[in-house]
Amino acid sequence: MKRFLVFAIMAMATLAEGASSISSITPVADHHAHLRSPASAKLANDPLLPAIELPEDLERLLREREKGWNDKAALARLFTEDSIVLDTHEPRWIRGRDKVTEYLAGTFSKPHRVTPVAYAVKGSTAYIAGYFTRPLEDGSIRYFGHVLLSLQKGADGAWRIAAETPTFPGPRVGTPILAEQLIEQLDDAGIQRATVLSVAYWFGNPDTPSQDEYAKVREENDWTAQQAARFPDRLIAFCGFNPLKDYALQEIERCAKLPHVKGLKLHFGNSWVDVHNPEHVEKVRRVFAAANEHRLAIAAHLWTDPEYGREEAEIFLNQILPAAPDIPVQIAHLAGGGGGPGYTDKALEVFANAIVANDPRTKNLYFDIATVADGQSKEALQNLAERMRQVGLNRILYGTDSAPPAARQSWLTFRTTVPLTDEEFKTIAGNVAPYFR
Repeated sequence: MKRFLVFAIMAMATLAEGASSISSITPVADHHAHLRSPASAKLANDPLLPAIELPEDLERLLREREKGWNDKAALARLFTEDSIVLDTHEPRWIRGRDKVTEYLAGTFSKPHRVTPVAYAVKGSTAYIAGYFTRPLEDGSIRYFGHVLLSLQKGADGAWRIAAETPTFPGPRVGTPILAEQLIEQLDDAGIQRATVLSVAYWFGNPDTPSQDEYAKVREENDWTAQQAARFPDRLIAFCGFNPLKDYALQEIERCAKLPHVKGLKLHFGNSWVDVHNPEHVEKVRRVFAAANEHRLAIAAHLWTDPEYGREEAEIFLNQILPAAPDIPVQIAHLAGGGGGPGYTDKALEVFANAIVANDPRTKNLYFDIATVADGQSKEALQNLAERMRQVGLNRILYGTDSAPPAARQSWLTFRTTVPLTDEEFKTIAGNVAPYFR
């Protein structure tokens, strides 16, 4: 996050200096965008642990800490002399009551609460785990951080805080993302069109099994297609699902008949696809073949786990891609990343070498650049530029993924950090995938 902010600041500074060529180059299309229905937004939530009641003495300590949230003297009475706190900005440990309370008194901009979710007491030591929270005007509660307090009981019988470990942000709270919001982002960035990739595969994730799974997959795909239909001149939709499921081929048949659906989004990692498992490879091959039969393009996120790289890319190239010779196949995040930032060079190198060798299997192969430049070192960005040249800039499609950052900032980061020429940026910005035509 810190590195991303540095790049964002650099990008904004470049704009402020009036570099005319930056604002004059704008992508025609965003090939990797997402919406989120109310149903899928709930899946993006981190489940909250329920608040608990504390023993009176521990509860009193928390309330006094809340009252003295910006008062160094008040906080000093609550911390041990050799207490420590984690500075989340650096990060680093701050030691000693004076430094700890000075730091904490200046950390928060307004009052807050610590909502406890767990505690334990063992002799003269204890801990409290909880959330940083604030009540909102509508009666709801905002959970904006996590905190762990380690406590010691003094000779006077009073509990004091020996260590405080705050972390930010708080639990993820998914909110719906509607077509109107995406259109606003596109307009802000000057982008004409976008591919909306359904996240219906979330409902088929083995980590989060759902009742009536296929019904929820269908509903999410239908919702995405309906959202795209509200802006038919701007948006097209891709259906999503887990390619290992028994309903996969059935959903292809169904989606091929939906208006405004031009392709399929497959996420190997989310769906637990193991390309070293022949049964999985065969199921994915069938999906690619069916997509080819129905002339539905495919956007495939190939990353599966931290070991993903050359061998997995070779399996995809040799055993899966040949099943779809007649349709565009768009590999997300330049063949890598668990969703970004960055890309996986060992995997991309496999495809780049095949393209250079004029391998016929790569005839309709494309790569989107969603999040690939975010937070990367100068060396990695230089290598990224060379790989894109090797792949061929005509195969590189602009994409953002889910905001934040929004499309305008995402393009600005890519535009001002990757060492390409203006002509090369113009080529990428002007690329439009065949499925738009």
